[in-house]
Amino acid sequence: MSGTSAGVSLDCPATIASECWMVPGYRYVTYDNSATTPCGVSTLNGTAAGICDRPNVRVTSWIINGVNVISDPFTDGWNECGQPFLADLAATLNTWDPFAGGWTPAVSDTCAVHLRSRALPPTGTEYGILTATDVDTGQTITFTPAQKVVPNTYYRRITEVDCQGQTTQRWLDAAGNPSTAPNPARIVECSTQVTPGARATPTERVRPRIARVTGATAFTNLDNHGGVVQAMTLTVLAGAVRVQAAGSGATSTTPPTTYADDVTVPAGITLSWGVDGDSYDLALDGSLLFTGTSAGADFLVHWTEHLYQDTD
Repeated sequence: MSGTSAGVSLDCPATIASECWMVPGYRYVTYDNSATTPCGVSTLNGTAAGICDRPNVRVTSWIINGVNVISDPFTDGWNECGQPFLADLAATLNTWDPFAGGWTPAVSDTCAVHLRSRALPPTGTEYGILTATDVDTGQTITFTPAQKVVPNTYYRRITEVDCQGQTTQRWLDAAGNPSTAPNPARIVECSTQVTPGARATPTERVRPRIARVTGATAFTNLDNHGGVVQAMTLTVLAGAVRVQAAGSGATSTTPPTTYADDVTVPAGITLSWGVDGDSYDLALDGSLLFTGTSAGADFLVHWTEHLYQDTD
């Protein structure tokens, strides 16, 4: 310390604050029914294999934190392939997950359609193997998850005062090396308890798609699209198109509600469907079927797909 008869002053320059800040990390757990992929492994009788079209299964165990949470095996059904199958499997997991992992079908460039949790803390609940028996064939089905983990990133903010009383700030990384200042919108104090689920995914995209269909041809079922469809538009250029709203609200144990919506749409008409964009309505639910009614039919279908990306 130094001083004068007028009083005591701090040595200068001096550090007057040293604060810990972090960019919160996150973790995704994924299950895949496509044999061996970066998003999980599915097997039949212990051999890696794609799994779909299993309308009659008996779920026997799901290991979470080393414990089987299926106390009483039950009969379930996972139908079709792709998005419908994974929607059924997601319903099963959401029913039995005591930790509310928020399971939903997702799409990535790496794994195409698969099943993914909501964002979780970098460490915590350990999801493990799901096991079931196909009642019709006697085969044992297993799903082993994969996970992507991005740890918390720590910084230290140093505030200093010089001999003229001016304050400055500098940042250090976790190893104590000088660092550029992190994005202020992403950092929180290290003592803050963060719920990653508030940030749906690290990176999300909405991919625009378009298709032209001619003749007495059906456009693929909405439920069988690879992405999570948020909006769809039909434009009839020539002829007529039959539009059917086949059903919605399917779960792993109940079929979709059947609607009698069946309309023939003439040329020159455009129809659109879409979610309202809030955080509750993620995707269109159900099967929209478009079919040209004659050889002269000509129509456009364009839609947007919400793609979850398990990337930084």
